[in-house]
Amino acid sequence: MNPKIKTNSRKLIFLVFMSCVFLLPTQLVFAQTQATNSSDNTTQEEQEKENSTIDNIKKVIQEKKTELGSISAELHSEKAYLAKVLRVSEETLTVSHYSGNKIIPLEKEVLIQNEDGKDIKISEIAVDDWVGVYSEVLEENLKIKKVILYKQDFSPKDKIITLGSISSIGKNDLKITPRSGEKELTFSFDKTTAFQDYQGETAKLAEFYEDLQCLVVAFADKNGNYVISTIRALSNFEK
Repeated sequence: MNPKIKTNSRKLIFLVFMSCVFLLPTQLVFAQTQATNSSDNTTQEEQEKENSTIDNIKKVIQEKKTELGSISAELHSEKAYLAKVLRVSEETLTVSHYSGNKIIPLEKEVLIQNEDGKDIKISEIAVDDWVGVYSEVLEENLKIKKVILYKQDFSPKDKIITLGSISSIGKNDLKITPRSGEKELTFSFDKTTAFQDYQGETAKLAEFYEDLQCLVVAFADKNGNYVISTIRALSNFEK
C-alpha cells in the first residue's frame, strides 16, 4: 500500500475516534437534560395536583367550620330570647317570638323571677308583658331553666322622620310643616330630646325658632303621641 494513503487512513481513523469521544458526552448530557426536564415536568404536575388537593381539603374544612359556627351561633341564640306574653296559665306560658309563637312548659324546677332576681308567682305575669326565656342544653335538648319578667316594653315603636320648617314652637312641643306638603305635624319634647345645630353639635331649645328648616326624628309613646328623639337645624341659627 502506498505509504501516503496509509498515513491518511490512520489520520481518518483517529479523527473518527476523537469525534466519537467528544460527541458521546454531548449525547449523554442531552439525554440527561431530556430526562431531567421530563422529571421536572412530572414533579411539577404532581406538585400542582398535590396543591390542588390541599386547597380542596382546606376549602372543605373552612366550609365545615362556617357551618358549625352557624349552628353554634343558632344554638347560642336559642339559649336566651326575649318574647311577648300572649297567654298565661298555671302550666304553660304562650309567647310571641321572632320565629313564631312558642309554648313554654312551666315545670316545677323552672324559676320565675322579676328583673331584680326575686322569685315571683306566675299570676304576676300578664298578657302583653315581656319576658326573657333562658334555657340550657341537656342531653342535646333545650330545657327551660328560667323565665324573667321585665318592666320595660320592648315593642317596636312607631317612628317619624321628617324634613320641614317649624310653624310654631313652645316649651314642651312644636309643630312642623313637612316639605312634602303633608299636613302639619305636632311633636313634643322630653328629657331625652337631643337638640342639634346644622353640624350636629349640641344646641339649646331656645336657639330654635319659627320658619327654621329642621330634620326631626320622633317615636310614638304609649299614648300614641310622638316625642322628638332628635331635632337638627338644617342651616345656621339667626344671630
